[in-house]
Amino acid sequence: MDGHMTATQMDTISVDTFAATLPDKLLHCRELGHTWRHWGASEDPAAHCYIRTTRCSSCRTLRHWVIDYEGHVISSHYTYPDGYLAKHVEPGLTRDPFRLEAIQRELAKPHRKAG
Repeated sequence: MDGHMTATQMDTISVDTFAATLPDKLLHCRELGHTWRHWGASEDPAAHCYIRTTRCSSCRTLRHWVIDYEGHVISSHYTYPDGYLAKHVEPGLTRDPFRLEAIQRELAKPHRKAG
């Protein structure tokens, strides 16, 4: 290796930097997971299935479930809000940096006295 970084490596950011840039609602889901609520349903008779959509009440991610007429989940996919996906972030993504970022944000808030 000659010590020069590729364009892809130069565009890559650290997980800590990515976590620090997330709005609170997106950080919440990255740290703790989504909080799903029913959002809608439709039927696709030609494919003999239902499409069930749930939405995260925090970050607004949509999860689309393809469900057969017996109730089995055939597949699912997500529609993420802008900024949620970890694009150009270094490999090895875990929840740890998101937990630390959430704790640091909480500690930085002025706390109200009880009573």
